[in-house]
Amino acid sequence: MRMYLTVLLRCLLYVSLALMVYDFVRIEQYFEMMGRGYIDGFSIYVSTWRGTFFLVVGIVLVIVNIIDLIIVKKKNHAQIKEYILPEYDVSDERTVEVTGKAVRYAFVFILFYTFLLLGSYMFIPNYFLDYPWYPVFTTASIPILGLIIYLGTFKYFHAR
Repeated sequence: MRMYLTVLLRCLLYVSLALMVYDFVRIEQYFEMMGRGYIDGFSIYVSTWRGTFFLVVGIVLVIVNIIDLIIVKKKNHAQIKEYILPEYDVSDERTVEVTGKAVRYAFVFILFYTFLLLGSYMFIPNYFLDYPWYPVFTTASIPILGLIIYLGTFKYFHAR
C-alpha cells in the first residue's frame, strides 16, 4: 500500500507540474502568434487550481516521506535504503533482487521511450502553434511511465 501511495503521489506531482508549465507555454504561444501577425490580441485567464494542486500534492508527498522517515528511524536495524525506496526491505534477500529487476526494467523502458520521444520532437517546430501541449505532456510522461513500469514489474516479480 505504501508503494502505491508513493508512486501515485510522485506521478501526480509530475502531472501537476506539467499542467502549470502548460499555462506558461500557452501564453508564450499567444505572444508568438501575435508577433507573427496571426492574431491581433488575446486575453487569457490563468487558473490558480493548477498551482494549488501542485502545492497540495507536494505537501502531501513531503508529509508521507516524513512519516516514512520517522517509522524507519524507530527501527534500530534500519538503513537509509529502506527510506529511499518504499518497498525496499534489507532483511529480505528476495525483495532486494526483485527491486533490482524492477529498476532495470524501468530504466530500459525510460531509455527506449525517451529516444522515441526525442525523435518525435523533430516534428514539433512545424506544429508548435497548433500543439503546444505535446512537448510539455510527453516530457512529463517519461518519469510517470517509468514509475508505473517500476511499480508493475516490482509487483509482478514479487508475486512470482
